[in-house]
Amino acid sequence: MERVYRTDLKLLRYFLAVAEELHFGRAAARLNMSQPPLSLHIKELESQLGTLLFIRHSRSVALTHAGKVLMEESRRLLASANQALARVEQIGRGEAGRIELGIVGTAMWSEVRTVMRAFLKEHPNVDVVFREKSPVMQMALLERRELDVGIWRMATEPTAGFTSLRLREAAFLVAMPEDHRLVSESSIALAELQDEYFVTMPAAHSDWAFLHRVCQQAGFSPLIVREAVEPQTVLAMISMGMGITLAADSYAQMQWPGVVFRPLKERIPADLYVVYDEKQATPAVKTLIKTLTGA
Repeated sequence: MERVYRTDLKLLRYFLAVAEELHFGRAAARLNMSQPPLSLHIKELESQLGTLLFIRHSRSVALTHAGKVLMEESRRLLASANQALARVEQIGRGEAGRIELGIVGTAMWSEVRTVMRAFLKEHPNVDVVFREKSPVMQMALLERRELDVGIWRMATEPTAGFTSLRLREAAFLVAMPEDHRLVSESSIALAELQDEYFVTMPAAHSDWAFLHRVCQQAGFSPLIVREAVEPQTVLAMISMGMGITLAADSYAQMQWPGVVFRPLKERIPADLYVVYDEKQATPAVKTLIKTLTGA
């Protein structure tokens, strides 16, 4: 079985001071201690290792071969220990660590992108892992502790024990072909869309579970004729005249050829929320939340 050494790092620091000074008096002054205790500590270290580290003369000392090897190894070991402790302190202050961040893709088309850029620049030692997931999947991963933070729209009622904070106000718009009959309208009533064909993303991967309920509250169920996984594909289908959709206002930034966006007369919120477990939040997560919310 490999031997486990229990040598205190302080003994290595004492040894390194003597090894570099090659004089017990100067080493003791450097360590702010008297010479007799320092000599005892060096003898203790030699006893633990079972070998002499210094050749002692009346006026000076010299390193043995074992001492020279230990000096180089001690320098590396103490530097590594200092780096490790500094890293842990950074983690405790929220300046370092790892964050598993769930997010819906369109959230990055908003001001969240700018805020995240600033956070990453100010906290280079925080490793943020972006995981693009649907709202349903994000909540499941948060519950399983596989995500630290989630960002999606209208997360007003997360699972019990989780906190949701609004990051940005937004609204859903109508996206339609450029030659649609309602293009001339400055705003559109939701009820005017009851006979329209809708192109959407699957409810499990988008906001459509929420939007379906909104349409039902307006007195109709949307007639979904096409589904696509990617929002770009949805807009491409709309540009080809296959139907319309309801999309968060950030979609309009794409300026897709052949697609026109119009606001709804009755505002449907598409607000972005950040969701996390306040009790489980690490210092790095708390720093991120503070940055995102501007608190």
